[in-house]
Amino acid sequence: MLSEEIEILVIDDDEDDFVIVNDLLSDIKTGKFNIHWEADFTLGLKAIQKQAFDIYLIDYRLGEKNGLELLKEAVKFKPGKPVIMLTGQGEPEIDYQAMQIGAADYLVKDAIDSQSLERSIRYALSNAFAVRKLYEQEKKYRVLFQQSLNAIFITDRNQALVDANPSMISLFGFQKHELTQSQLGDFFVRDDSYLALQHKVNQEGHVKDMEVLLKDKKNKEHICNISITKLLSPEKDLLGYQGIIEDISEKKKVQLELIQLEKLIMTGNIARSIAHEVRNPLTNINLALEQFSFDDLDNDTFEVYLEIIKRNTKRINQLITQMLQSSKPSNLTLTSTSVNEVLEMALKHAKDRLKLQEIKVVKLYDQNLHDIPLDQEKLSMAFLNIITNAIEAVEPKKGIVTLKTTKNGSKQLVQICDNGLGIKSDEVGKLFDAFHTGKRGGMGLGLTSTQNIVHAHGAKISIDSTPGKGSCFTIIFDEH
Repeated sequence: MLSEEIEILVIDDDEDDFVIVNDLLSDIKTGKFNIHWEADFTLGLKAIQKQAFDIYLIDYRLGEKNGLELLKEAVKFKPGKPVIMLTGQGEPEIDYQAMQIGAADYLVKDAIDSQSLERSIRYALSNAFAVRKLYEQEKKYRVLFQQSLNAIFITDRNQALVDANPSMISLFGFQKHELTQSQLGDFFVRDDSYLALQHKVNQEGHVKDMEVLLKDKKNKEHICNISITKLLSPEKDLLGYQGIIEDISEKKKVQLELIQLEKLIMTGNIARSIAHEVRNPLTNINLALEQFSFDDLDNDTFEVYLEIIKRNTKRINQLITQMLQSSKPSNLTLTSTSVNEVLEMALKHAKDRLKLQEIKVVKLYDQNLHDIPLDQEKLSMAFLNIITNAIEAVEPKKGIVTLKTTKNGSKQLVQICDNGLGIKSDEVGKLFDAFHTGKRGGMGLGLTSTQNIVHAHGAKISIDSTPGKGSCFTIIFDEH
């Protein structure tokens, strides 16, 4: 360390004392020193602020102000240069204060020689070098900590948060001081998930990508992967925990959409196969029935049965057509239209049912929405399917169906909500599956067809439902 040329600043109001220190430094043969001198507090402070020297030797007595006050200014720089305090007499209290403030060493002028001064400088510079390296490493990791897109946190041994990066603050919506007053367990929706995480990390020392459900400040739920590891001292004592949280809610949505698409393709293949197998004999039956109708017109009884068969074969044909339409991509005829107008079209078709059951309709339309390319006929059919479901879910005379349109950036949102029975969480994920229905006599194709139409518009559809409180469908359109 002393093999390089060292820039030393001595700050002492006594020139004789400076000369003594200068002579002692000149006697040191193991180092090359450039020695500079400032005689008062103000000039010394200006020199320190420039940070142009490698080490400072500061006298305790500096006129009206003392060396401890100058030391306080010197240690404000991070990482700062080392400071050795000098005084004419040994005063333990000053020694203690200097070391508490951040002095590298404390020397009594009358007791020092070139050897002790060289050792003090060498140790001070060596420690400063180590501190600087640690500071640089901390700064590098602090940048990674601050700029990480994933939420990063540090807790104490009781899993109380002691630090969190901006992504953690953004994800959960808390201010940093609020986060650091929280326990890790406060963010878990389910207590058993938190207990399982605790058990695993205590048993194995770390947990990697455990899928959990977490909640933010507004109690919105996020599907997340959490990785956590123990922080141990060199003696293997537990200091705390550090962890990373990745919000995978959007990934999960995309995965579900892909699964729905695969189901739709599979359903389409099955539907086309069934349609082919059923329609061939159905055509033959119809041809035969037409022939019978001409030969046996005088037989009234036969004619009655003939009409029953005709009516049911027609119904079978309609069901097959409906099944095929629900499982194949919709061909759209797009025109620039307001979603409010399409909602009104759907509502018009449901007007009679709403009136008969005395269901209240609440309209919360944003009248400033831009027109966007829509297929009015098909989209109104999709909206009607959802409105029909809402009508069937609510109690007559007490039911409320709310239609709401809003804008969020370049997105237009349509929400169709009810105050009905709601849907169990394990049923929500099956709502758009073909042939899944809770209605007696239903085919379970209405919402499959609705999802097909929505996706054909490049839009997204989702549902939030709480048993006993109702359901809310949200359709999101992109204006571009």
